[in-house]
Amino acid sequence: MTPIVEYPTVVSSSLPAFRSVFNKPQLQNFGNYVTGLILSPNRTVSYINDAFYAHKDQSALNHFLTDSNWSDEELDGARYEYILEGLERNAGDAQGEGVLAVDDTLAHKTGKHMELAGIFWDHAEGRYTLAHDVLTTHLVKGRLSVPIDLDIYVKKDEFEKEHDDDNDDMLKELGKGFRTKNQMLRELVSKAASKKIPFSRVVADEWFFNRDNTSHIESLGKDWVFESSSDRLIMMPKGWVNLSDWAKTIPKERFKPVDVYYQTKRHTYWCCSKNVTMSKTERGRVNVLVSYDNPELKGDPKFLATNRLDWDEFRIARTYAKRWQIDAFYRDAKQNLGLEEYEVRKIRGVKRHLAMVLIAHTILVLGSRSHGADAAKAEAVAETIGSRSRFAYTEILTSFVSLVLKVAGELKNDANMIVSMMLSSRAALKGGFAKV
Repeated sequence: MTPIVEYPTVVSSSLPAFRSVFNKPQLQNFGNYVTGLILSPNRTVSYINDAFYAHKDQSALNHFLTDSNWSDEELDGARYEYILEGLERNAGDAQGEGVLAVDDTLAHKTGKHMELAGIFWDHAEGRYTLAHDVLTTHLVKGRLSVPIDLDIYVKKDEFEKEHDDDNDDMLKELGKGFRTKNQMLRELVSKAASKKIPFSRVVADEWFFNRDNTSHIESLGKDWVFESSSDRLIMMPKGWVNLSDWAKTIPKERFKPVDVYYQTKRHTYWCCSKNVTMSKTERGRVNVLVSYDNPELKGDPKFLATNRLDWDEFRIARTYAKRWQIDAFYRDAKQNLGLEEYEVRKIRGVKRHLAMVLIAHTILVLGSRSHGADAAKAEAVAETIGSRSRFAYTEILTSFVSLVLKVAGELKNDANMIVSMMLSSRAALKGGFAKV
């Protein structure tokens, strides 16, 4: 990888927002780590550290992540302030109602001694795997899609094991006691509301569709759209029937095509909605959407449910379609920002790494990526996280080439000496090279 001489603009312009959290050395480590997540092909502590020109020993960066005494709560507060400021600064791209999507993903691990990693069923791979189960909230507003917060779900048996072992450090990290994923969802939604994140509705898949969650969301003054399993019961004139059987009785002519968009691609579904009385819901009356992916209505339909009895098929489908953005975040965070690539064993370091991933993604979305006459052109080109990372790479390549040109004369254009200098640590430079 090209040695990093200077931070890319998107990082350097964002650092002042986090200055109150860190002292000067910590702020440098913070900038290095976030830059490394964005630019490094390998997001381990050692690789990120060595990616910088005149790098220090990796122990400093590792200490910053796992043992340094900066406040996680203060970083969390600064991150929320950065999000709100960024949304305001990018108001032209944040038009319309905000949707808060909730989902979880598995951060796959291989180290058996990594704290709080558990065995989970991976639906994508169809097998059990060792992982951290990361629950996240994600704001979709206008053209913007921003990660809001996260928490790590710990299975009850793992939680109780740590209590039985009387692990003081671990118990401090676990903090609130055992919580189900549904409890965590309610906490994260409440936190987003308390932090003034501008959302008016919550979307999630069928796993989270239950009375406690929907009642809590409504108590916050928010609406909801959840996917529903096909065996949920609704009241019909002849008694309770499940959604799957009810869907078969709906006349074909009642279905209408609805276009939704995901990553600029249009997808058409054939939908019908109806207000019905559903069992195991606080309000009883809900609006259910039946959706097929083909005009012949073949195969098993999908079901969506919402508290908004006045919404038509278009409004329900297009609101729920915002949930797809959280899948895009997981893909980007794993492929481009190192969501799964941490090797720290202590859960404190894991949580801090994940927080840095959220920050890296957020500044790529909301941060300033360029200055000067070419700013508008650069902003238009950098539409995806991958393209924004590549734009940042062109900046660090430019700064590297500039440094090479600067030292070439002093080293008499000796290619071997130039390369050796560019790849050296700070200690080696002090011992064998003049400062540039």
